[in-house]
Amino acid sequence: MLGDVDGAIAISEIYLPMLAEIKKMTEPEALSSSGILGIGWASSGGEASALLKDKYIATDGITNCIKILDEIENDKLSDIDFIELNACTPGCVGGALTVENPFVAKARVQALRKFLPVSMNAYSEDEETMSDIYSAEPLTPSNVAFLSPDVNTALKMLNAINEQVKKFPGIDCGACGAPTCRALAEDIILGNARESDCTFILREMMAGMFRAFTDATASED
Repeated sequence: MLGDVDGAIAISEIYLPMLAEIKKMTEPEALSSSGILGIGWASSGGEASALLKDKYIATDGITNCIKILDEIENDKLSDIDFIELNACTPGCVGGALTVENPFVAKARVQALRKFLPVSMNAYSEDEETMSDIYSAEPLTPSNVAFLSPDVNTALKMLNAINEQVKKFPGIDCGACGAPTCRALAEDIILGNARESDCTFILREMMAGMFRAFTDATASED
């Protein structure tokens, strides 16, 4: 449950200290008590395949996730029983602040799964712990794409967003904190971000300031 979490530790912060201590262990305990299904959760598609059902979609990468969510909003995936969306590529092994290259980590997960049983644990949906997993509250939609209650104002803002997005490189790197360049443009027009949040624009601004300083210094000499 989210309310029970006091904090979070990045893998990249704890990996090296833990590695130094692990090397001191002479009789390490078993690596895990998970089977193929459990270990598979680390990679994209692992959760969906654990259902042992055919009607599912698994995707990774924030852009791909957005496309699938658009398909859901357009009611084009009504025949799908389960949808697994991983913002990280290619799944949790490619998560932020991890240590290993995500594709190398995925290969290691596949190698680890090779000699494991399918499952090490079984559960029943009748168990009391299941009440902690499923939410009893209905999901309510949010107006994340809402620009303005006034149609004319919303159209002007939409045009401003289209003009703003032209200033960005269009590579959707996510370094600004927004998933896409267009999302950053929307945040700027809504007053929730600045152009300098884009690292490319910030670099151009810094370069311009440096040139101006250099020219001013040269003219003084």
